[in-house]
Amino acid sequence: MKLPHELLGERTARIHTAVALGKPDRVPVVLTADAFCANHMGVKLSEFSVSPELSTQTMINSLLSLGEFDAIELTSIQAKIFSLVWLSDMKLAGRELPEGSVWQVDETGTMTTEDYDTILDKGYWPVAMDIVNNRLRDKMVMKDIKEFIDNGPKAAMAWVGKGILPFCPVIQTGPYEVLMGARTMPKFTRDIFKMPDKVEAVMKVMQAENKELIRGQIRAIKPLTVWISGARGASEFVSHKIFDRFVWPYIKEMVEMVVEEGAIAYLHFDSNWERDLEYFRQLPRGKCIFGTDSATNIYKVKEVLGDHMCIMGDVPPALLTLGTPDEVYNYCTKLINEIGPSGYILSQGCTIPPNANPENVKAMMAAAASK
Repeated sequence: MKLPHELLGERTARIHTAVALGKPDRVPVVLTADAFCANHMGVKLSEFSVSPELSTQTMINSLLSLGEFDAIELTSIQAKIFSLVWLSDMKLAGRELPEGSVWQVDETGTMTTEDYDTILDKGYWPVAMDIVNNRLRDKMVMKDIKEFIDNGPKAAMAWVGKGILPFCPVIQTGPYEVLMGARTMPKFTRDIFKMPDKVEAVMKVMQAENKELIRGQIRAIKPLTVWISGARGASEFVSHKIFDRFVWPYIKEMVEMVVEEGAIAYLHFDSNWERDLEYFRQLPRGKCIFGTDSATNIYKVKEVLGDHMCIMGDVPPALLTLGTPDEVYNYCTKLINEIGPSGYILSQGCTIPPNANPENVKAMMAAAASK
């Protein structure tokens, strides 16, 4: 039996080969799973969702019991972290939601148009901290987030001790996505049309601050990848005019900085980006991963980007929940043969759904190992 450090070395090399558009010894498997693991292990979501230590151990117990995989996207969970991402309150199981319910972002528009002026005067993070500390209903958010961040190295080492690679310990959300949550989608959309120059100026301030923050984290942590998220900036929601001005430049600039600092840019992109896939050919070749949640057709991604960047995905949540193990195995095998085996990482679409069939998750892992 191989030791954890031997497995870690093999799995890291396997992912590097895939990212560089090479053919590894087998297609890597990278997982994201949270509420699924709690349900699988019979752990209350009201406890799992706010306890980094409990969530880490639950995820390890769950996923390692189902098969072999190479890396884990999130090493632990604290649902309140999303309050900092979207400057919004969270609804949690056992609090605002019934036990067993998955956490929800409660976007009520905590940021005002006056905050734009404050950001231009004082910077983004003073406004963000004012919102999180003083305007959210939950007054324990920053305390709990700090505990989550402080627990990060311990959570990562728990996975490393099992030979599983922490895939993306650094996460970045662009200014378009953040403001969409902080202002709400309708209000921010109006802002773009009523005060486009001011919004753009605010986004540039946010981008500059976040670039330096992420740059420092990369240098301190030396992560394999940096998770760069995208969802409501997808081309299915916005015109080319909006995309070209308020979305794409910030994605491109952040990716280029991440690659410059020696990390892989992992584009965890939910929603449908098919219309603008050609844009992604502007990014450094063999240095990025395009992760689709199955809303973007993975075969279209292969057609446009297959010779330019690694593709990751995209076993659909419906298949993992309602399909049979044979159907999952066959779907994954088809992906491995047709999207891979070079430049491809097998993964679920976004995250393994809470009500997925554990036998289906097992089948997904087995397909990569040809078992």
